[in-house]
Amino acid sequence: MDLSLITVADFKAHFVRDFSYGATSDKVMDADISKAMSEAQITFNQALFPDDAAVRMGYYYLTAHYLVIDLQNAAAGLSGTASNPVSSRSVGSVSESYAIPESYLKNPVLAFISKTGYGQKYLSMVLPRMVGNMASVAGWTNP
Repeated sequence: MDLSLITVADFKAHFVRDFSYGATSDKVMDADISKAMSEAQITFNQALFPDDAAVRMGYYYLTAHYLVIDLQNAAAGLSGTASNPVSSRSVGSVSESYAIPESYLKNPVLAFISKTGYGQKYLSMVLPRMVGNMASVAGWTNP
């Protein structure tokens, strides 16, 4: 599938309620989405998906991940720091905890993608397809 055929309008139609779109700097602008799409194309592997519909879905979520990271970086400016999702926090009787597997945290790509809910959803789509089956067959070779 040619990813360049997926448009900003397609992205907006998929994420109707997720983002506040507009033409001002306090909204998600078309240029923001285009930038995120370009960034996602660099790391997106279509071979991990079984068909065009799944390719679109995975590409949308990876693009949304890059969009959120870009927006967070823009909001933080020069003082911005990267962090993983909450591992544990509590206030009174309310607590919040997210567990990112250590294998993700040790892998620079997986750690980066697990920083947003969109990235985590993308990982849930691709990780099952990244694990292969292996088998050994008894035999020998002749020199």
